[in-house]
Amino acid sequence: MHAMVPDDPAVRDLLTRLDNHPTYRWSEDKVSALGYDLSTIRRTFKRTFGITFLDLARARRLQAGFAALSNGYRVIDAQLEAGFESGAAFRTAFANMVGVKPSAFSDTALLRADWFQTKLGPMIAVADNTHLHLLEFADRKALPAELSRLQKAAGGIGFGTTEPLERTKAELTEYFDGQRAAFTVPLALHGTTFTKSVWQALIAVPAGEIQTYAGLAQKIGRPSATRAVARANGANQISILIPCHRVIGADGNLTG
Repeated sequence: MHAMVPDDPAVRDLLTRLDNHPTYRWSEDKVSALGYDLSTIRRTFKRTFGITFLDLARARRLQAGFAALSNGYRVIDAQLEAGFESGAAFRTAFANMVGVKPSAFSDTALLRADWFQTKLGPMIAVADNTHLHLLEFADRKALPAELSRLQKAAGGIGFGTTEPLERTKAELTEYFDGQRAAFTVPLALHGTTFTKSVWQALIAVPAGEIQTYAGLAQKIGRPSATRAVARANGANQISILIPCHRVIGADGNLTG
C-alpha cells in the first residue's frame, strides 16, 4: 500500500484493487460501476499523488511491461504482460512515460534501467556496474528528457539490474522505513562544475535539516548565485539520494 494515503475508503479500495491486479485495464466506466463519483476520485488522487487514478493505473501497467522487458521478454510479450491490446499503443505509452521507445533499448549497453515500487510511488533508476546515474519518480515530467539525454551521452541504455541498482533499492527501502539517514551508493553526476558543486553541497545537508537557496550559495562560496543554485537544485536527476527536497525559499515556503 502507498504511503500518505488519505483516510478515504474509496481511495484505499481503489489502491488495494490496483495492488492486487496491477495490469487490469481500468476505465471511467469501471470506476463508476463501483459506485464512485468520478470527479471526486479524480480530485482526490490529483491532490494526493499528483496524477489521476487512471493515470496511476496506466503507470502500473507500464511498470509491468518494463519488468517483463527487464527479464528478457520480447516487446510483444511485454505488451501483453502490461495489458495493452496493440504494440503501437504500448510503444506510444512507453515513449510518453520514459521518453525512449522499447526498441531503442540495447542488450549490450553498459547502463541498465530498472523500474521499481516504493512507498511514495514507482521510481526509475539507471546505473552501470559501479555508479547510479539517475533516480526519478516515474511520473516526473522531466524524466523523458533526462533519459533521452543520458541514452545519447552513454550510447544506449539496456534493461536489467546492476549492483548499484540493487543497493539503491535496498537503501531506499531502509530510508522509507526510518532505518537509514544516509546513502552509500556511488553517484555519477552529469552536469557542469558549478552544478556538481551544488549537488555535493546538497548531499552534505544533514537529514532532518533544511537549507535555503541563499544559504546553499554561501556554502559553495557563490553568495550572489542564489538563482543559479535554485536552477541546479531543480536539475537534480538523482532524487532523494541528492536531497534537493531539503532546500526551501528564504521566506520558509516550498518553491519549484
